[in-house]
Amino acid sequence: MIPVTPIAGSTVLLNANLIEAIEETPDTVIILSGGRRMVVVDVPDHLVARIERIRASVLAAAHNKRPRGRAQLYAIEGGGDES
Repeated sequence: MIPVTPIAGSTVLLNANLIEAIEETPDTVIILSGGRRMVVVDVPDHLVARIERIRASVLAAAHNKRPRGRAQLYAIEGGGDES
């Protein structure tokens, strides 16, 4: 979720995964995956930076949770290709 400020409203949190495009015409318009448009006061470059930060933090969190060391392999009886 990234904070955005609509033209006529207070700051809201928007799911960054729903953003399809950001236009600057001269207002900043966020186009969501469902076709909804949101006019905001935020500058496109700042929105992109927020999206990059949130995605980087998700990747970092996933990287920190991955198992350490070597994977253990176990043989499964009947799991081979016995023709």
